[in-house]
Amino acid sequence: MNNIEKYRFLVFGLIVVLLIFIPIVNAQEVESNHQTRTSIELGYKLSDQFKLTLSPEFRFDENLALDKYLFEGAAIYKPSKIFALGATYRFVVNLRDEKDTEYFNRVALSATMKKAFNRFEPTFRLRYSNYADDEITDKEFLRYKTSLKYDIADSKMNPFIGIEAFQQLNDYQLYKMRYSAGIDYKLFKKNHLEVSYKFDNFNDEDRNSHIFNLTYKLKI
Repeated sequence: MNNIEKYRFLVFGLIVVLLIFIPIVNAQEVESNHQTRTSIELGYKLSDQFKLTLSPEFRFDENLALDKYLFEGAAIYKPSKIFALGATYRFVVNLRDEKDTEYFNRVALSATMKKAFNRFEPTFRLRYSNYADDEITDKEFLRYKTSLKYDIADSKMNPFIGIEAFQQLNDYQLYKMRYSAGIDYKLFKKNHLEVSYKFDNFNDEDRNSHIFNLTYKLKI
């Protein structure tokens, strides 16, 4: 790793500290819950412009007991190298102790822009959804996400960070902020393993969430 590469990696690491550590410090005195999520993401490229993904996911509570599981499918259309449109359907199974299991259907529409330069790849995504990716709710949201990925030279690991705002459409108030960081590791051709941490800070509630995520990605 040359000096320029070291400098870029140092800058990326500093951004990670600012986005992840500072929000956690500011939220030390609120109620916290911990989650663990595991998933498999299958991707199939129909053409240079169309892609399909299918992803089953299992979510565990802080005691590592199965809390929810879901199945998600997405269709992605990429009219240009830097712009993509997506539609997502999610079927959620909510397990409840001593109560009947709940079933929910959720949808999302998104527009994404990304452009790589000097090993950095910034991304901006605007998404409409009728879920906030935490508790079961019928509210609708606009979600604004900015992320940054870094391609380390001669390495199978690519770190990334992100920040996402969830805005409620019924009153246009901020629902929560999500800060994330992780690593995408290339196991071998078309096979990747992603490990990430997400911190959700709720705006009008004295609570936050710590989410640890493990995803196996396979391109068919």
